Amino acid sequence: MTTHPATTAPIATALTEIRAHFGADAVTTTPDGSGGVYVVISDLPVGPAYTQARTWLGFQISAAHPDADIYPHYTGALTRTDGQPHGQAIQHVTWQGRPGEQALQISRRSNRRDPAVDTPVNKAVRILAWLTAQ
Repeated sequence: MTTHPATTAPIATALTEIRAHFGADAVTTTPDGSGGVYVVISDLPVGPAYTQARTWLGFQISAAHPDADIYPHYTGALTRTDGQPHGQAIQHVTWQGRPGEQALQISRRSNRRDPAVDTPVNKAVRILAWLTAQ
């Protein structure tokens, strides 16, 4: 497990939980330059609503964690099997300079956020569940 030197204890704990849930080999991290970290989880299933069977999920854990929401999240550019456009909470963007790839930004803010419940791993699981239900 790689922990970046400037990572705080709460961020290190969040990364440990993410790796335990999704598998250490699927998780890559990059310091954000402000005391936080960018996280990418690779090879995640997205369900039958999309032509792509699997994608990545990315997000930032800011230096303010656990006092800040994990928002927004990003995935690879998914295409719906029914040909319909994505809903309001999804838009095409580029994220973290991923080479040659557009991404989808998923805006699902936790309005009544509870830091004990809305952990980075729990939020990632909820985002994936929401995405696959679309």
